[in-house]
Order: sequence, then C-alpha cells, then structure tokens
Amino acid sequence: MGGFLVVIGIVLSVYATQLMVENLTTQEGFIEGEMTMEVYKELDPDESENGVYVIQVEDFQGTDSITTSVFDPLGNIVTTKSINSNPFQDGFKISTSGTYKLLIENPVDREVHVIAVIGYLPQDESLMVSVFGFIVILVGLVGLVVGTLYIIKSRGKLNAS
Repeated sequence: MGGFLVVIGIVLSVYATQLMVENLTTQEGFIEGEMTMEVYKELDPDESENGVYVIQVEDFQGTDSITTSVFDPLGNIVTTKSINSNPFQDGFKISTSGTYKLLIENPVDREVHVIAVIGYLPQDESLMVSVFGFIVILVGLVGLVVGTLYIIKSRGKLNAS
C-alpha cells in the first residue's frame, strides 16, 4: 500500500509541475556586451492578473548591471528592474490581453549566459496539487518503513519459536 501511495504522489507531483510549466515561456542564450535579449508570451488577464518573470545569469557577478523590463501589448513599460541577485524573480500585473515582452539588457562588456522565463504566476490549484502530492509521497514512505519494520519484527518472532 505504501508503494502505491508513493507512486500516486509522484504522479500528482509531475502533474502539478506540468500545470506550472505549461504557462511559462523559457528562453536561453548568450548576451554580449551592450546587446539585448527578448522573450515573448501571450498573456490574458481573464486567466490570471498576476505575471511573473525569472532571470538566471550564469557566473553572476554582483557588479553586473543587467536590467530587465516588461512591456505590455501596447508597448508601455510595466516594470523595470536591475538584477541584484541570482536567480532574480519579480512579478507584474497583467492588465491587457496580448503579447508581453521581457527585455533583458546587458550593458557590461562581457558576454553573459542568461535563462529567462515569463508567464503566469502559478495558480493556487497547481500549488495545492503539488503539496498534496508531496504529502502522499511522505505518507507512502512512512507506510513502507512501518511495513518493513513489521515484516522484520514478524520474522524475528517466527525464528525465535
């Protein structure tokens, strides 16, 4: 029974991860000095009003002055931030339906490797499924341990008689 619960928990966790990832667009690339990288995602406030973007810079140095900007479908700047940690995450409001643009600018002279993600902030449902899957895995593992201890103890009593 414990093994069955572990398998069910793993399936739930994979499903929750799929729910989260399908609402995100990821792009990876190298940005040379004074160049930019753009990532696009179709977003709709009817689906969610909360957007999120994440930037990870390989070999991040605190002196890097990489900046990010998110533009709405009309070309207006929704938010602009300087990256001060790695990975960097920030949220924004989705007010208009259409294609949002994440712009990453590298004013430094060195080339940087960037992974950028933009999309909807994960919804409560997918987070709940993920937590529930984790709990089911834990219960299953506890069941496996208890069952194993019971079998070992039962064999010990059979051998003693």
